[in-house]
Amino acid sequence: MHDSLIHLYLSAAIICSLLALGFLISPKLQTLASRLLGINYGLYALQNFLAVLIVAFGWEMAMLLRASIAMALGPAIYFYYASLAGDLRPAKIHALHFLPAVFIAAMWLFKIPLLWTIDYLIIGSFAIYLVVVIRLLAGAKARLEALGKYADAAYRWLFILAVLIAINLIVEICAYIEIAKGVRPTESLAVWIGCAVFLLCHAITLLLVIIRAPLMEWMHALQDLRVSKTKSLSDDEAKAIFDRWERTVAERQLYKQEGGITLEQAGRILVIPARQISQAINRIYGGSFSQYLNDCRVKAAQVLLREQSDTPITTLMLDAGFSTKSNFNKEFQRVTGVSPSEYRKQIKEQ
Repeated sequence: MHDSLIHLYLSAAIICSLLALGFLISPKLQTLASRLLGINYGLYALQNFLAVLIVAFGWEMAMLLRASIAMALGPAIYFYYASLAGDLRPAKIHALHFLPAVFIAAMWLFKIPLLWTIDYLIIGSFAIYLVVVIRLLAGAKARLEALGKYADAAYRWLFILAVLIAINLIVEICAYIEIAKGVRPTESLAVWIGCAVFLLCHAITLLLVIIRAPLMEWMHALQDLRVSKTKSLSDDEAKAIFDRWERTVAERQLYKQEGGITLEQAGRILVIPARQISQAINRIYGGSFSQYLNDCRVKAAQVLLREQSDTPITTLMLDAGFSTKSNFNKEFQRVTGVSPSEYRKQIKEQ
């Protein structure tokens, strides 16, 4: 029984390692989402290797490392979901997601008498990130539209991963309850079931990757979008892209984003090549990407000037998304033919 559990963990570790290598180094899968998925499988592989050391040798250091990695799994899967179903932007604040993992390592290193809280922290982490993933999943369909016929397969994949996170949480809770009652970890039914289920899931995933099944083929489509050269969009394609962009800008008020939004960020938001967004805006709107955003800001400023007649113009300028007064005055006059102060004066005289 003891040896069988080791074999299960070792098999899962090897399969996860193969999946991690495939997603990280395959020339056909060089996208941010694929790399993040590879990192996730790398963490699972390391966790299973450490489980082998724990079961076989009872190595205390392996227990600590495995607990720390468990705390990193939630953030890692969140970043993967955010790269596909959310808006993942480079930011130093992302490092805060990994503070709990560092905290556990620090407790052990400095022998802080709080190690009994580790199980609660791990369960809490899985629960929190499961909720976050479900929220991202709720809006994923619109974000995956750019994958065309592969959009449904991509959504099903993300849904399956969310289910596996939920199963992982249930296994952690059940294992904790069993161990708290005095059951040895190697004899825990929850541990055995969890290990067997995840080994089966990882094996099926590896098979699907090898045969490029529809459930995984969308990842290659994502790569094709990233590396595709600019093609001449038809009028219908340009209109569809521009309509998506216009809705996204209005719903999320992207023109108000601090520091402005770049064309590359727009491409990540819609999950299509940035060049196609630029081409669609030029063809349908008749202006550049930056001009379109400035026009949105001017429209917002006009509304604010009409509705907030006593608010300082500088305040309204910032609320509309402009960062400098000179650019605000220039763009406002380009669109309306008058300065902001003259526009407000005209409104008051009406």
